[in-house]
Amino acid sequence: MNWRWAVWTTGIALIAMLLLLPLRIALSAADLGSLGMSARQAGGTIWGGRIGELMLGRQLLGTFDVRLDPAALLLGRIAMRFERLDQVQGPLTGTLRTGGSISGVERLTGAIPAGNLLGGAPIDALTFTDTTILFDGKRCAEASGRIAANLAVRFGPLALDRGFAGTVTCDGDRVRARLASEAGTEQVEFFVSSSGQVRGWITIRSPLRGLDTLLATYGFRTGPGGLTLPFETRL
Repeated sequence: MNWRWAVWTTGIALIAMLLLLPLRIALSAADLGSLGMSARQAGGTIWGGRIGELMLGRQLLGTFDVRLDPAALLLGRIAMRFERLDQVQGPLTGTLRTGGSISGVERLTGAIPAGNLLGGAPIDALTFTDTTILFDGKRCAEASGRIAANLAVRFGPLALDRGFAGTVTCDGDRVRARLASEAGTEQVEFFVSSSGQVRGWITIRSPLRGLDTLLATYGFRTGPGGLTLPFETRL
């Protein structure tokens, strides 16, 4: 009876510790820095916590309610469901995965400001729809869903304010996003590696006469495929 009682009480204690585990301890173990992320504030437990001023690289994402999967935590992994609270930036939901060999985000839906994410490219927001991006070590394991981009400036009479839309896929070890305007004459394409390296370009294939001079002030270069603005950064 004493042996059974010891096992029972030990089990109850371990379950209680898991249920009341502070969120900040779980986040510390999750190594968010490996995903290019950091949080200035974290409170509550893994069952119902809140992250304040979550950052992706130098870009502020907002404040989130989060909930962790205890089963994944027991295996030394993080599967964290998140929901943004900020009304100004709008809803953003998904599941963050890290720990073990698999890391990334699943079923991401909502908008992320991009002013500090894409190496100076004139894109002010990226909007995701049911987007999954997962890396297995340094290799892209899964990439699916849709993504849209909104330009931060208008290029004269060119109607680029309609934005771009497309899909994400795995391309070798990297994630590849290919977006195009409704007419298909303007494109945004970029690659993201597991290390957070981002490299891409904006291409305008049929610019209006004389517009190349204006676009040159934004860094566009004339080439055989049209006017191209390359960008590169690291999250």
